[in-house]
Amino acid sequence: MGFIKNRLGPWKLKSLGWSITSLVGLTAATWRVEFVGREYIDSLTEKRKPFVLVFWHGDMLMGWYFHRYRGYSSLVSRSRDGDLLAEILKQWKYNVIRGSSSKGGKEARQEMENLVRAGHMLVVTPDGPRGPRYEMKMGALRIAQKTGVPVIAVTFSVSNATHIRSWDKFTVPLPFSKIIVQYRAPEMIDPDLNGDALDAYREDFQEKMKPGIAGA
Repeated sequence: MGFIKNRLGPWKLKSLGWSITSLVGLTAATWRVEFVGREYIDSLTEKRKPFVLVFWHGDMLMGWYFHRYRGYSSLVSRSRDGDLLAEILKQWKYNVIRGSSSKGGKEARQEMENLVRAGHMLVVTPDGPRGPRYEMKMGALRIAQKTGVPVIAVTFSVSNATHIRSWDKFTVPLPFSKIIVQYRAPEMIDPDLNGDALDAYREDFQEKMKPGIAGA
């Protein structure tokens, strides 16, 4: 998103990360939140059965916040903005993997597959890190397919929010907003699905996740 112009030192990152997590926590205390289908991830998490959880890049604030302190693993780009996001996620007890499709992508995907096979729950923003918005890349589905775990989509509806002028129209719910967090049932991907058939599956999955934020 290009928020950070220069690399920040570790102490500045920690301080800024703490300020942001504190502000989000204070604001979130005023939200009215309804979860729909959360039993899907709660059941799998309690049984320590791994899965791949996906939400849109523009929904990150809510996506990361509502799944904090669960020890999930996530991929964060090696950009300057990624440095700050990685710090925030570490404060929320995520296991952070650094890399992206353009920087360290192959190694990051392999590490994600290894983590899932070792029992980790993986969180992915499938249209990140650069978009286009709501255009799902194949990575998350291929990881779920290759490791034989379900993929679960979560979308968010917000009654009152502001949107940052970035490619993903990053959504910031305002105080006292009503937020509906909705999970789709876990889906197992046929290991024999490939080529055009897998791409058709991706397009169908992508369409079912839209619009992500109601009215955005």
